[in-house]
Amino acid sequence: MCVMGLALVHISLAQNNPQDFLDAHNVARNEVGVSPLAWDDDVATYAQIYANKRMADCSLTHSGGQYGENIFEGSGAEYTAIEAVDLWVSEKQDYDYNTNACASGKECGHYTQVVWSNSARLGCARVNCNNVAMMCVMGLALVHISLAQNSPQDFLSAHNAARNQVGVGPLVWDNTVAAYAQDYAKKRMGDCSLTHSNGPYGENLFWGSGAEFTAAQAVNSWVNEKQDYDYNTNTCAAGKQCGHYTQVVWRNSARLGCARVKCNNGAIFITCNYDPRGNIVGQKPY
Repeated sequence: MCVMGLALVHISLAQNNPQDFLDAHNVARNEVGVSPLAWDDDVATYAQIYANKRMADCSLTHSGGQYGENIFEGSGAEYTAIEAVDLWVSEKQDYDYNTNACASGKECGHYTQVVWSNSARLGCARVNCNNVAMMCVMGLALVHISLAQNSPQDFLSAHNAARNQVGVGPLVWDNTVAAYAQDYAKKRMGDCSLTHSNGPYGENLFWGSGAEFTAAQAVNSWVNEKQDYDYNTNTCAAGKQCGHYTQVVWRNSARLGCARVKCNNGAIFITCNYDPRGNIVGQKPY
C-alpha cells in the first residue's frame, strides 16, 4: 500500500500526546515481560491520515492496510489516549494464554495486539468526528507488523515449517511479491471470492468466515492437504485437492509474499504468492 507523504498532524490535546499512547501500551507490555514500543512518525502519519478519513462517520471500520490496528470510538465525553488503550487492555481478562484463545463470545484481539512481542513501533491518532449530534472520539493504535498473528514472519514460519519437514530450503519474504498480493487482496474485498489473479506468480487462496482467521491457520489448511498427496505417483488422492500443499513445498519457489484482508461481508481473505511459481506439470515439488 502506498502511503502518501502528508504532514503529520501532531496530537496536541492534553492526555493525547505520543507519550500518553506509549505509556499506556508499555505498562501493559511490561506486565507480561514484553519490550516497550517506540513511537514511529511514519506509522503515526498513516494513523492520522486514516483517522481524518473517518471524521465524517466515526465508523469502526479497519483501514485494511499494512499495519496492525486497534480502533476506539466513544461519545459523550472527551475520551483520552489512556482510556482508549485501557479499554483494549481490559480484554486481558478474556484471553487464555495457554490455549491462545478468547473466552467464548468475547473479544481479546485488541489486547493481544497491544502486547504482541514482535510489534516494535507505534503510531496513533485521535480526532473529533463531524457528527455534531454525538461527540465521536477515535483512536487508532497501529504497530509496525501486520495484524497480530499475520506478519510476514508468521506467513514465512508456517510455510518454512512444512518445507523443512521434507528437506526443502526456506522461502524468503519479497516486498514486490507481497505488494502484488496486497493489491489483489484489496480487489477481492467486495466479494471475498476464491478467484485466482492469473498473474505471474504461483498462488494459494484462503477464505473463511465466523472467525479472525490468521496467517498460520490459512497456511495450515493448505499444508493439511499433505495427507492427500502421493509423492511416488505425484498425484492427489481421488476426489481430493493437494495443489495448495505442493505449492507450499515446491523446491524451486524461493520468494513469498502474502496479504490478508477483511472483506465487506466480514469474512477473511488471504492470498500468498510464490516466485517462481510451482506446480509445473510433469514435475515433482521436491
